[in-house]
Amino acid sequence: MWTLGWIAQALNTSCQNPDITITGTVVTDSRQVKPGDLYVARRGESSDGHDFLAAAKKAGAAAAIVEQAQAAETVGIAYVQVPEATRALGWLAHQHLAFLRQQSGGKKPICVGITGSAGKTTTKDLLSVLLTKLGKVVAPEKSYNNEVGLPLTVLKAEEDTDFLVLEMGASGLGHLALLTEIAPLDMAIELMVGHAHLGGFGGIEALARAKAELLWGLRNFPEERSFSLSPEAECAKQSFAEDGYQDSFSQLTAKTSLAILNIDDERVRQMARGQAVRYFGSLETANDLGLFAKSNGVYVSQITMDGKGRAEFLITRGKESVKVKLGLIGKHNVSNALAAVTAATELGLGLQDAALVLEKARPLSEHRLAVREIESDITVIDDSYNANLDSMRSGIKTLQTLTQAKGRGRTVAVLGEMLELGADSAEHHRLVGEACLEAKIAVVITVGEQAKPIYAMVSDHAEAQHVENADKALRVVKQVISPGDTVLIKGSNGSGVWRIADALTGGSNA
Repeated sequence: MWTLGWIAQALNTSCQNPDITITGTVVTDSRQVKPGDLYVARRGESSDGHDFLAAAKKAGAAAAIVEQAQAAETVGIAYVQVPEATRALGWLAHQHLAFLRQQSGGKKPICVGITGSAGKTTTKDLLSVLLTKLGKVVAPEKSYNNEVGLPLTVLKAEEDTDFLVLEMGASGLGHLALLTEIAPLDMAIELMVGHAHLGGFGGIEALARAKAELLWGLRNFPEERSFSLSPEAECAKQSFAEDGYQDSFSQLTAKTSLAILNIDDERVRQMARGQAVRYFGSLETANDLGLFAKSNGVYVSQITMDGKGRAEFLITRGKESVKVKLGLIGKHNVSNALAAVTAATELGLGLQDAALVLEKARPLSEHRLAVREIESDITVIDDSYNANLDSMRSGIKTLQTLTQAKGRGRTVAVLGEMLELGADSAEHHRLVGEACLEAKIAVVITVGEQAKPIYAMVSDHAEAQHVENADKALRVVKQVISPGDTVLIKGSNGSGVWRIADALTGGSNA
């Protein structure tokens, strides 16, 4: 609960109605406004939030953050005027987090940031559940991981919040620097440097440098970082100061922050060194590199897969080892589970307790490798939220594994476009086609212009069709699938293939 006067102070400005109380939440969509909310009138790519001030007031908004005072005065809604609304939203979240830390003497909330080319949402979900064993957790809904979604998540934290688990995405240099300026971290988890959104970076080395910005967002990280900040990141970190924002609350000395790094990804492994680093990954790699004895990390060995595509493995931390049967499907989720367990055990959870949570784990976010059985013994693997080369390969492997375990029916892959790949798009789609050939996928349906190279690779070796959009693809899928088939639905969110999954399964799979 904030007063408008507190909000104005946090944003280094003033207002005419300081005693108005915000009893609800902060929202950026007027359609979501409820009585007592604070509405932020952002300018988006296709709309201007100032055009919806009247709707926000009618829905009960107590006040608004605006760039145009006249628009708010015309509507008659109390307001705080700012230079740019999205940055104001970010700084309000920064100040809210600083205030909570001040109130707790710097002890909480402990802020954990997660990034990586794949696995962010799954790791976020797993860690959130693990940490509920230790205290109250606030984490993003869905994949709120950008300059709008992240501050909205931070602003949900309250004085009794113990842990703030934040998913942090980047589609260009400087993006993570900005997000960690909003929410300075106590722990940074780096999952992988893969093949996501390369079009915004210019190459995988630039992507690695961008992902390493997460470590520069740690509150107190005394060790060596292997990547310097790019000019774009330096600029991003200064953007709030350029709007005149300053910290209103005392800056408390934090405990030594931790970087949690994937030992099996060389680019991630090289991001930092020293005692403030914990690794997760293969026990064999840890031993080969001589890092096992130097890190209280969590390592995996003896991985096997059961008939339902779920992994069983041994996790080791120091002298303790525990057998785990992971509740999520897909071998790639072993790495996500290890990242979450490494963070949770550093924060005080026992390894045995963590193993019990992992065994009960199920997908919490929509369209994230959820398996559903529908009519005629057809299995649908819905992993349609997003896609890049790495996750496409994992999805295709999972399709192959589940079909083999089922012992009947065909493998059917419905593959939408992978977006934001830039000049690498055609090659990455071609490589997805190769993955289909290696896995001997029987039926391939490709969706969207950029997915054509997949079709070109498989058309002579599988029953294949290419369609322009998800609506046409749904009609084809319904015609093609037969009793007993296993169907993978995978693609970038913008490809729309998630609509196919919803149509087949009857809606949300969360």
